[in-house]
Amino acid sequence: MANTLIIGNTPLVRLRDLEKQTNCKRLFVKDESRNPFGTIKDRRNVYILEQATRLRVDKIVLITSGNNGYSLAQFAKKTSIKIVCIVSKKISPDIIRKLREVTYQVIELNLEHKILRPEELISFAREKEDEVIWDVTNGYEEIYDDIVVELLSQVKPDYIVVPVGSGGIYIGIVSAIGKRKLTTRILGIGTQNSIDSFADKLSTPWTPYARALEYYQKEGHTIYRLSENEINKTYRDFKNMITCEPSSSVVFAVFAHHQFKPTDTIVLLNSGQSQIK
Repeated sequence: MANTLIIGNTPLVRLRDLEKQTNCKRLFVKDESRNPFGTIKDRRNVYILEQATRLRVDKIVLITSGNNGYSLAQFAKKTSIKIVCIVSKKISPDIIRKLREVTYQVIELNLEHKILRPEELISFAREKEDEVIWDVTNGYEEIYDDIVVELLSQVKPDYIVVPVGSGGIYIGIVSAIGKRKLTTRILGIGTQNSIDSFADKLSTPWTPYARALEYYQKEGHTIYRLSENEINKTYRDFKNMITCEPSSSVVFAVFAHHQFKPTDTIVLLNSGQSQIK
């Protein structure tokens, strides 16, 4: 799949004002909102579409809060692949409307108390017996290796702070660090609420990465879970500093939870800003 849009190589922006507030001498944000459709998931979706096109896939199905499905559908416009989005019945009507404008199908389900396995998602999307359908709700976390490559060309971070939803981005960054035997520590910021969080992209009732997340925390990496009050306050305090949404602004809460040394080099990962709200 040929695509002329530039993916990755997103800016690394120094936050000098925040350095003064936090007493950190080297503080940066890796701004993934600068990808074509405003999300870190653009990196993953380009790769998925390339592989799906090569292998003649008919449909791709995924559970989405909006950003990921919208991004995937936009990239799929240059292919014959149909995108089917599974969304919560509680999602904003505006998001559903905009997803329907760009996708083949949007299916609204009660996602609060039911864990949908890949085979179930594929069955929802299937219209013909011989269709080749992929579920891409999770997986492909190795794509985020490129973020570490880009960072290392400019800085050597002591810490990378990452939003944590299901955990794919976190696992991808941790794996990239481990592969290079770096001493960089990954700090994840997630929600205490598994459903209905203000940071809606991060609330998930189930993740296939649960054991991996536990393992990497034992290896010295960390995940902090925020209350709804903390998420709201963090977004109010930092939403004008960078282009972000509640689910990406959570990384700024790290200073209330982790004690850094003044000499540490810290990179906050801004996972993006929704283009469909």
